[in-house]
Amino acid sequence: MTYNRPVPISPESPLTAPAVARKSSKAPQPDALLAAACGIVATDGLTGLTLRPLAAALGVSVTVLSTHYGARADVIAAICNAACAHDATMLAEWRAMLASLGTLAPLTAADLAEAILEDCVTHQRALSMLYLELLHACTWDDTLPPAFAAWAAARRGFWGELAICAGLAPALHDWWHGYTIAELAYGMVLEPMPAYRMLRRLCLRRLFAGGTAPQPASGDSALLAVLLPGMRHADNAGDVAADAAAWPAQAARVCGIRLAAQGVGGLTHRAIAAEVGISHTTLSYRFPTQNDLVVAGLEYIVTHILAAVDADSLDELQRRRLAGDGPQLDLARANFAVALAAARMPDLAPYTANLRSRRGNNLVKVFARYLPGTPGIDALCAQVVSLGLTGVTMTQPPGAASEQAVAAAFTAAAKWLARQA
Repeated sequence: MTYNRPVPISPESPLTAPAVARKSSKAPQPDALLAAACGIVATDGLTGLTLRPLAAALGVSVTVLSTHYGARADVIAAICNAACAHDATMLAEWRAMLASLGTLAPLTAADLAEAILEDCVTHQRALSMLYLELLHACTWDDTLPPAFAAWAAARRGFWGELAICAGLAPALHDWWHGYTIAELAYGMVLEPMPAYRMLRRLCLRRLFAGGTAPQPASGDSALLAVLLPGMRHADNAGDVAADAAAWPAQAARVCGIRLAAQGVGGLTHRAIAAEVGISHTTLSYRFPTQNDLVVAGLEYIVTHILAAVDADSLDELQRRRLAGDGPQLDLARANFAVALAAARMPDLAPYTANLRSRRGNNLVKVFARYLPGTPGIDALCAQVVSLGLTGVTMTQPPGAASEQAVAAAFTAAAKWLARQA
């Protein structure tokens, strides 16, 4: 069997270098457009992907770029079309493997899913970063979904094919697609960590084996107990929120909520200062760079999430989430935002490792209340379900539709666990 794997798109492509003095008048080819876009997003995020830096990376003028492709939305549509074509070639290899294997045994399905995720994180890292940034931005930028739709549907369709081969029930396919999105985001940051890779493998094997712990118990729980401490650093939350009345604490709160809702691009000194009610100069003196704003926002998010995780009962969990400004911070989007920020800011990786290790802690309490007496719903099971629910959240704009989609995915997962137990 022969495969024609595409050349990976690298942020270090010469196409991302500063433009030469003499600009070309020729239309940039789609592959060049995609490579330049990936390079910009890898360093500056999606907010950096505007016509001027893209034209500079391609060695053309903004006029040439807009004449051949149109406005920014049209350019992004062309980038997404090129990415979709690149994906089609890359995924053809995995589709051929699926076709040759037929129905997948649970262990085979888990190993294959892990290999594909690893490929997306390493060999296709630049493309995956662009995909995740667009996915996140689509939840607040109404101009992006039409451009991104075909690419998103193609990836979703591929993961659906794997689910069918693995025998996952159709009701679980939305949740499974969400799982792949969440794990891809974590992998972009944590792939170098052996403990994370082992945890991902453990989760995938449990997922395809039915979700619940086997009876009699296997060594999964013991291995999980060994892996998690290796991913947990000292709780990273700083003391910026120590005085809730102080303006730095208010600024951190605004940064955290904006980071969860709009990513790093939503954190500008002007916007934060206006919302807090202080001068731009005052904010800049305390938080000189955007990275400082990101860290402040992450500290707020981590503090908020850990407070929820540490609740010792479901009632206490609900009380903590509803207290103060809790309802304004979507914990699933906050987790995703932390991972996405850390993918471009490696010094933030400990935040992501800490939060990834704590996935599902709250769900254990939820399941204990809503599925009482169901055997096999342990910490590993809750991790698996939690990842899927995070990914489902990230495929919907905030609001009632998102809440309904997550509720439907949770219901499907709960029924699946009850049947497997």
